[in-house]
Amino acid sequence: MTNNPPLLLPSAAKYFAGQEFAGRTALITGAGQGIGAALARMLAGLGAQVVIAEINPTGEQIASQIAAARGEAAFVQTDVSDQRSVAALADQVHKRYGPVDILVNNAILSPTAAVLEMDISLWDRVMGVNLRGVFLTCKTFLPGMLTAGRGAIINMVSTEALPFMSAYMASKQGIAAFSRSLSGEVGEQGVRVVAFAPGFVDTPGLRDAAEGLSPHMGLDTEEFMKLSFHPAYQQAMPAEDAGLATALLLSRYLDEFHGDQTDGYTILERAGVIQTAQALLSTVPGVVPEDYRNDLPEAASNILQPTEVRDKILETARALAVELDATEAEFNQLPIFVRPMARQGFKRKSGQSLEGWKTAITRLVETGEQVSSEAGAFKDGSKLISDLEKLARYYQETPAETARFTREAEVLRHISQISNQRVELIRQLSGLLQQVN
Repeated sequence: MTNNPPLLLPSAAKYFAGQEFAGRTALITGAGQGIGAALARMLAGLGAQVVIAEINPTGEQIASQIAAARGEAAFVQTDVSDQRSVAALADQVHKRYGPVDILVNNAILSPTAAVLEMDISLWDRVMGVNLRGVFLTCKTFLPGMLTAGRGAIINMVSTEALPFMSAYMASKQGIAAFSRSLSGEVGEQGVRVVAFAPGFVDTPGLRDAAEGLSPHMGLDTEEFMKLSFHPAYQQAMPAEDAGLATALLLSRYLDEFHGDQTDGYTILERAGVIQTAQALLSTVPGVVPEDYRNDLPEAASNILQPTEVRDKILETARALAVELDATEAEFNQLPIFVRPMARQGFKRKSGQSLEGWKTAITRLVETGEQVSSEAGAFKDGSKLISDLEKLARYYQETPAETARFTREAEVLRHISQISNQRVELIRQLSGLLQQVN
């Protein structure tokens, strides 16, 4: 008698109560390999009836593996970009299992090509599978969820931009916007919609992309796969961990992230599977991360004369402008594929782009230079004070974000020191502006 491998490994089983998905039907597109296959095995191990909607015959192998381990799974060969194929999928699923409770849109195409070298047909195919496919499956299976008054739709997304992967990135940003829009349409009718970025995950798709991306980064494919976006991993995240993160999202965090976007690292941190970057950073000798604060300090008690306030605001604003220039230089020193993520992260956390912040501070300096002595020129700075809180928050979190990419203590100490200095500079400027507003 053959001992069949367990569907749910002990390292993952401890995070679940048992057959949490018993009696529920989960449809996973693109589940013939990678994250989709790992998630299919995991949900089947937790009691779900799993439908593997996959265009490639590898889907049959995954379904057979699940069946051999006494799980329930069916393979339906599907082209998610084709309306008739999705309709046939729905017909087979309903006949065998009834309504779908969980829909995970995981099927992707992720080719690498410069915009000027990309065939239009390739662009259209990527949009067809990645974006149109999500629309078709949601339109097909959402009605059953609404009728039942419950359901979960997880749409896989990615980072916001990446050179040489414009079609893939554009489709994923489209999926993110589609997910937010759809969540607003279903509201609180029992269906939860989440855009989910699993992370930098070791999958066949990523390895294919690595062959096209790595030469632009001065790396070979294996060196590319050894990159890490979180200090808990010394290389790309295993697909099994991404599957675990998705299952945990479905099990614990749907209500919290309904209508929002989250990522695999955040979910794994929240569930205690991996340490937070902040916790890992605190173990580095010589690094004392800034305590996170919701507000910048109140205005300084030592009230200065108007001319002194004006001069001090100008001095501090000019110093902040230098630090913003330094931040831009730091972004430009990053690997080419990381730069868009760094800039988007800055914009998301600080409230505006780096260019926007540089413009805002330049205007502040120009305003102060136009008057000879009065601090009243800064009377309209109340909004800037509020915005400065966001900028300070960005720099407070920079050391922990850096810890996602490196474990080098000297690098982390240096980043921590610079970040703390920048936060203090922002606090000084905020306190001065509060004196005249």
